[in-house]
Formats: sequence, C-alpha cells, structure tokens
Amino acid sequence: MSFAKSFAALAALAAMCASVPVEEGPILSEAPAEVLYSLSDPSQQLRLPCSVTGRSQNVHFTWQKDGKPFDWAKHGNVVKTDNEGTIVFLKPKDGDEGHYQCFATSDAGVASTRMITVKKAYINVPKVTVQRHKPIDGSPFKLVCPIPESYPKPTIEWRLQLESDPKVSNEVANARYTVAPDGTLYISSVEKSDTYDNFKYVCLASSPAVTKPVVLAEHYIEGLEPNKGHDYSKVVPQYLNQNQTLKFGERTYLFCIFGGNPLAHPDWFKDGQDVNNSPQDRVTRYNKSKGKRLLIRDVWLADEGAYVCKADNEKSTPKEHTFYVTVVSSPSFDKKPPTYIAAKEGEKVTIPCSVLAVPTASISWTYNGHALNRNGVTFNQSNENNRTVSDVHIASVKKADAGYYGCNGINQHGDVYAETLLRVA
Repeated sequence: MSFAKSFAALAALAAMCASVPVEEGPILSEAPAEVLYSLSDPSQQLRLPCSVTGRSQNVHFTWQKDGKPFDWAKHGNVVKTDNEGTIVFLKPKDGDEGHYQCFATSDAGVASTRMITVKKAYINVPKVTVQRHKPIDGSPFKLVCPIPESYPKPTIEWRLQLESDPKVSNEVANARYTVAPDGTLYISSVEKSDTYDNFKYVCLASSPAVTKPVVLAEHYIEGLEPNKGHDYSKVVPQYLNQNQTLKFGERTYLFCIFGGNPLAHPDWFKDGQDVNNSPQDRVTRYNKSKGKRLLIRDVWLADEGAYVCKADNEKSTPKEHTFYVTVVSSPSFDKKPPTYIAAKEGEKVTIPCSVLAVPTASISWTYNGHALNRNGVTFNQSNENNRTVSDVHIASVKKADAGYYGCNGINQHGDVYAETLLRVA
C-alpha cells in the first residue's frame, strides 16, 4: 500500500478509535479550528462552542483571548448559554478577531479546548464598470474578473443575465468556455453565438462575508470584427497552471487552458504516466472541461510530482506545458490520546500521541491548561517518515498527577488537539 493510502487509512482509523470514558467525567467536546463571522447587515451572531460530555455538574467555564483572560460578561455584547461555556457575540465587531480558548474547571482538573481562531470574513466589492467588446471572429478571447481582496477566497460563477431583468439568467456553459482560478472566463475561439444584444456576461462572487452573491464584473460581447483571413487554428496558451502546492485531502483542479479553433482537448501525464483516467476515477480529465482541467477529487501524497499537459487540435503544431505539484498536509492523529485513563497509585502510565503531517509536525503537551512540566512525568519526541511520536510516561503515578493532559500537534498548515483525563485512585 502506498504511503498516501496508508496515511489516509491511519487518519480515518484514528478518528474512529478515540477511547470512550469508562466513567462519568467532564470531557470537553471538540472545538473547531476556525470560526468566521461577518459584519453584514443584518448582523449575524458569532458563536464559540464550549460544552462538556459526561458529568456537567459543578463545572466552571472561563475563556482566554490571545493568551489573556477574556471576561465575556464585561464585553457588553456577549452572552453565555445556560449550563455550558458556549459564548455568543450578538453583534460582532472588527476587534473580536483573535485566538480564543475555553477552560472547564472541576474537581477533575482543568480541561481546555484547542485554540479557536476567529476571523472576520470580508470581500472588498469593487465599483463595476460595464465593458463592451467586439472581438475578432474566431480569435481566442477572455472576459476578465479580478478577484478583490477578501477572506476567504470567494467562489466565482459566470452567468448570462438579461439586461432588463437580472433575475433572468443562465449559467455560462460551453465547451469553448473555461473559468480559471483567477476568475477570468477564457473562450478558446469566439463565435457569433457568443454575441448578444440584450444579455450580458456577469461575474458573481459568493462568500461568507455576504448574504447573497455580489457582482465583480459585467461584460457585453456586442458583435464581432471580421476575420479578414487570419488563421486562428494555432494552439495558443491562455491560462497554464504554474508550480503549485496542494493540501492533502482537498478537492482541486489543475488547469491547462489553450485557445484555438478547432478546440484542443489536452491530455495529462504525471511523471511520464497517463492520468487522463475515466470519469469516475479520483484523478480524471473528464469533468465537463474537455480536458482543460484535471480534477483531483481527494489529494493524496502520491499526487506530488511533475505534470505535463499536451494539447493537439490536429490543425497546428501541438503544445505542451510542464509544472510541478507539491503536496502538504495539516497534522492528523496517527495515534490519538485516549479520552480517559484510570490508574492506581504506583502504576506506570503511558499516554500515547502520534501525529502524521507534511512537513513533519511538532508536538507539545499541556497539563490542566498549562505547559506540561511535572516531576516524574517525561516525554520524548521522535520523527520518522512524516510521523511525530510523543508519548507521556509516568513511572509511578500519584494522585497529584491526576488531571487533563493535552497533546497538540502543529505545523504551518494546521493543528490537532486532544486531551486525556487521567484519574488516579
């Protein structure tokens, strides 16, 4: 089995194998890594979850923001839900961005969530100037849609809208059309059927920052200039993927958009091997793009390598383009710490934690919400084949060692966090 397949299998297995508490205890539910909010009108609430499973009596919840105590009651715009630590910002503001962490204190110790990054979703909608075009008949053409400064990156869609009623619209779909990651609509060769008197090409952006799609660009193709005998059969590059970094597990497209008439259907190769495949395959050029996109439904580490797309319309000199794909991953648990461990005084206790990541992750441990630094408690970190192992060892456990031990695996692409409640009788 390839490393990529074993990576995916181990990650899935680890997610299913988290230990179930053997007795009631306040265990914090998993928190999200990131929560977005917007300043849209009407205002939308910002909710930061913090709740426990198991015993919930006599649990006291507190929060920190950017490493400092966060008094939600004095904020003036935040309420806490009953019987749990979840806080809700009724009308979030710019200053509410930051890194939040919830703590649940009980007689068992201090449990803590992972760090929750709170970010404002925004999109700087531009002033749109209608553009009117008369391209040369048969020529490769493009309609530009600059993506504005925003977070997260918006989803782009092109539609044909009736000039007098924007509600009358259709998806822009044609074998000669391809929307590139930069928002541009590329037309391999423009024809009379692309011209309209009363319909316009509209580029729309959808984002968590807005309640409905916003217009980024409007174009009219009003007519065509005569060809005057020019030969547009030559295969010409319009948008070609450059070296790219993909993230393990994501869905993505690679692009090789060529213009010319007749339309070229690019063939795809990775490290010299044909990867055109079939429509149902994980990697395939068959995704309603005539080969101008290579779909990767679920990125594996094995997808890293050199890609070549070759375009030949059998009317002119074939063209090809080469680029390199690097695959990275955020950490995922290879061996997740158990939720609960029960031990007797004097016993040897090991709390396992193993993380897979590319590049390799580092692991840090906490005890009751603080950096782990206790006499008689040791952990050694080792790295091999993108796996980081860091197990906590207690040679002779004492009642004073009881509490919450948190394992945090992190690299520049993300993090994972899990806690073990250690009970000592």
